Amino acid sequence: MNKLMAVAFTGLLLVGFQKKQIDWRAFVPFLTTRNDVEADLGAPFSGKDYIWIYDTAEERLTVWYGGGKSSGTDGCRWDIPKETVFQFVLAPKKRVRLAEMNIDLSKFQKQKAPEMVQDYYYYNENEGITIATRVTDGEEILLSIERGPSATQKKTHCCKEGKNC
Repeated sequence: MNKLMAVAFTGLLLVGFQKKQIDWRAFVPFLTTRNDVEADLGAPFSGKDYIWIYDTAEERLTVWYGGGKSSGTDGCRWDIPKETVFQFVLAPKKRVRLAEMNIDLSKFQKQKAPEMVQDYYYYNENEGITIATRVTDGEEILLSIERGPSATQKKTHCCKEGKNC
């Protein structure tokens, strides 16, 4: 009886220490903090300054936090606090069919990727989400989900040269 309880207890401990699948919908640019991310996923696997990588058995999440995207090719100076999610990219480590992700694709605009024959992008500018996929063996496979500023956040947090900067 004691051996059985010891095995059951060990099994519960192992399950408790395994990281869960990442709920990417829970991470919202400009709202989610680094503390929120790390409370959910634990310490980052690697990174420095404003870019940190979190690993689970199933996925890798790369997060850009505020302060690191002060200006870029879009001409924006972003008004975002440090240690707040600016954008992230989630990439599965294993083959995941897009259909398994339970994403309402009617809210997205689908475009063929010009650089790859079997690749596609789904864009939802209102939500700031881009989904990259590849058709393999007749199935559409998820490559990554990127989430950045939404259309509203771009209007309220993007300061372009000469406009209220």
